[in-house]
Amino acid sequence: MKKKTFSIAGLLLASVAPMPLLAQTDAAPQNDAASTSSPAGLQEIIVTAQRRSQNLQDVPVAVTAFTGEALETKGIFRVSDLQQADSSLFVSQMSGVVVPFLRGVGNPGASTPGNEASVPVYIDDVYYSRLASAYLELANIERVEVLKGPQGTLFGRNSTGGLMQVFTRDPGQTTDLSATLGYANYDTISGKLYAATPLGEGVAAGISFSGLNQGNGWGKNLFTGKDTYRRKFYNIRSKVVFEPSDTTKIRLSGFYTYQRQNQGNSVNIYPGTTRGYPLGSPLEGTQYFQPPGFFDIYENTEIFHRLRGWGGSIKIDQELGFADFTSITSYRKAKEFLSYEGDHTELNWLAFPIKIGDRQITQEFQLKSLSSSKISWILGMFYMNSRTDVNVAINGDALTLNGLASQNIASQQRIESLAPFAQATFPVVDDKTNVTLGLRYTKDRVVGDGHVSLTPLVGADIPAGSFHQVANFDKWTYKVSVDHKFTDDIMAYATWSRGYKSGTFNTIPLAAPPTNPETVTSYEAGLKMTLFERRVRANFAVFRNDIKDPQVQLVQLVDTPAGPTPFVAFANADKARTKGFEFDTSFQVTERLRLDLAGQYLWAKFISFDSAPINVPIFAPPWGVALAVGDVGGNRLSQTPKWKINAGFNYDLPTSVGQFSFAGQMSYRSNLKWDPDNILTEPKLTLFNGSISFKPEFNDKLTFRLWGANLTNERYFNNEIPQTNTPAGDLGGVGDPRTYGVEVRFDL
Repeated sequence: MKKKTFSIAGLLLASVAPMPLLAQTDAAPQNDAASTSSPAGLQEIIVTAQRRSQNLQDVPVAVTAFTGEALETKGIFRVSDLQQADSSLFVSQMSGVVVPFLRGVGNPGASTPGNEASVPVYIDDVYYSRLASAYLELANIERVEVLKGPQGTLFGRNSTGGLMQVFTRDPGQTTDLSATLGYANYDTISGKLYAATPLGEGVAAGISFSGLNQGNGWGKNLFTGKDTYRRKFYNIRSKVVFEPSDTTKIRLSGFYTYQRQNQGNSVNIYPGTTRGYPLGSPLEGTQYFQPPGFFDIYENTEIFHRLRGWGGSIKIDQELGFADFTSITSYRKAKEFLSYEGDHTELNWLAFPIKIGDRQITQEFQLKSLSSSKISWILGMFYMNSRTDVNVAINGDALTLNGLASQNIASQQRIESLAPFAQATFPVVDDKTNVTLGLRYTKDRVVGDGHVSLTPLVGADIPAGSFHQVANFDKWTYKVSVDHKFTDDIMAYATWSRGYKSGTFNTIPLAAPPTNPETVTSYEAGLKMTLFERRVRANFAVFRNDIKDPQVQLVQLVDTPAGPTPFVAFANADKARTKGFEFDTSFQVTERLRLDLAGQYLWAKFISFDSAPINVPIFAPPWGVALAVGDVGGNRLSQTPKWKINAGFNYDLPTSVGQFSFAGQMSYRSNLKWDPDNILTEPKLTLFNGSISFKPEFNDKLTFRLWGANLTNERYFNNEIPQTNTPAGDLGGVGDPRTYGVEVRFDL
């Protein structure tokens, strides 16, 4: 087997271990990013999946799209909760970072500093290499698009599974004002504000604010008495649009984000096992102490994640006469701090303060054919320069750290990426059949630097090794697609494409070669239909993804200066495959009633992984979980439920006092596995959300809304990680409990 592994200090699961993750639910499939509609028909959805505005039903790509208003109607308060509206999407959140999966393809270790997701996220055409959840909680969302399958040409940066695009509103030549104030259980106050106004002819500016302050946690730390699972954030974003002429448009954007969450981790996911307390410790061989409450913990160190992020971008659109030119320049920087408990007891055995610095610069150029051109083409170039700095102190007692006071890790990873690309769509035979050909070449240079030092109980720090290595990766990716219009309302397509995700170093600590790149070759066929005078929209797709060198996350034991230490490791399995089918349907039953139904069946397994670390619970001294090596070929890929079903409705009821709007959604997913050896299993889950809105007759600028999520108060985990021979035991991040609240919104 071809395998390369690089490891992270395993007790640092603090940095990548489960945080309060996003509710892994699905609801009604899609509300439209729309431009036009008929009185009784579904809206037309306009998307930019091919870097130009097109009707969704004319795009030979599986896409779902949503307006900001539609997301609010369905109770999707965070863009990261889009899995509630897209059956192909699965999203978790670790260390405050969003980790998306599409069609079973994703990177479980994307929350680790320096590692990137296999399903990238773009905000206003800007790629985010490290995506804090608060970046996506915006007050001025215009629309969101989810593109499925490898996007290896037009959006080639690490898009082996697909991608998510978020677009914010452009201010225009009219004044716009919207404000929302909400209150929910757990003493949670939230607010959103968007204001835009013209500043003169051809110039307009807008600013948005979103924020949340959760006063009470979902549970308690029974040792300290403090609340746990509590968060707050605020997000400020501004945009200025300048049009000096009819052929030039310039957008300047900036943002500042703050996020702090009290994270807390649950233990005892694998019932009846014991912690791996060090031999000779007072608690050697004792059973887990599982607090009585599902959201309660028992720890002497406060666990929290704090982030400050800021940045800006400039987008220039210029009509050249023969073509359209676009330049997108961006800069982003963030500072993070994580405080983490390693032993999850009242004893001061292990604690990890972690500092993370993240900086990214991108530049993209595009030259596109005119909309009137019979052949649609685009040429482009993408450049990225990023740097991640990590500083970790592993603090504990002499027994835990082999006679040391602490172990200190400093590391840095730098990535420079350059990728030219081209794609063209041209008609063949007649105007009803089109062929699309795309090609991209990506060259990545990854540099890793780091050092480790030891702090003895007495005396100065002792250097314990340094690391420097340079890795170069390059890959051609492509797309070949054929689509045919049987009628104006029925289209079929078939696509063969390849996506690529760069290799990467470990940053905690830098001590091994990087993983190999991950490559996905995809085969897809789809059918898009709009029927019965636009009352029914039905889209279907079948797909297969062959994954070479899939990047996986696992745990193994590694010798370090502080003694044998469990590591969260990133490795390449040999081969994996996902395949299945999906459907996305909407029915405008009457002018007032809309029904949505969507689903996915997913087969997702390792084809070959014959030297995979396997975690084995030990029921005798030294207790904990031991590490073995075995073949997990045929095992299910992590975080890939076999079935996902969404169903939802919207119903408007006009009355003499105003209009009521009712919305509800049900989401179901079958059980899933959390690790390559399939020890940890999450049971099947069904969740229900709903809302009632009222717009009074006396003032149609006001909207009152009552909402609820997880109405049956299901208890479930959003992430689980096994740990080998550690005091922490297996860790899990819990899903949201039942939440409910009220909102009032004012629109000018």
